[in-house]
Amino acid sequence: MIAKDTLQRDLIKYVRDRAKHAYNKKSHCEICGSDGDGKPLDLHHYSSMTLMLEAWLKKNKLKPTTASEIMAIRDAFIEEHRVQIYEEVVTLCFKCHDLKLHKIYGAKPPLATAKKQMAWVKKQIEKHGNKTMDNGETESSSTNN
Repeated sequence: MIAKDTLQRDLIKYVRDRAKHAYNKKSHCEICGSDGDGKPLDLHHYSSMTLMLEAWLKKNKLKPTTASEIMAIRDAFIEEHRVQIYEEVVTLCFKCHDLKLHKIYGAKPPLATAKKQMAWVKKQIEKHGNKTMDNGETESSSTNN
């Protein structure tokens, strides 16, 4: 029998569970404007939350081994990384996310590539002409009405 407070999942899952309630995921891919074509859209963090958590735990000399230990410190991690978790993100479809961005930067992009990823996404948005407006419409869809 597993002890009640034993870690059942990776540490990052406990952190994501706490953070995801405040995510601002859009209804379309910010590069191509797709609604996902039947697949869920992904919220891509330019700075990998897993790598940020690993670095933060090491810096703070923390080694949580139980669910209650990670849940006790996750708010501090989230607060310290608020910008990377909630602002430095982009909503992408499978094609733009997995087949393009991660093909270039790898499955687990190093934290040092965050600014390069942002520049790449911006360039792709300009290339595709998908200028997303605050109301979720694209410039091209609003001018076609």
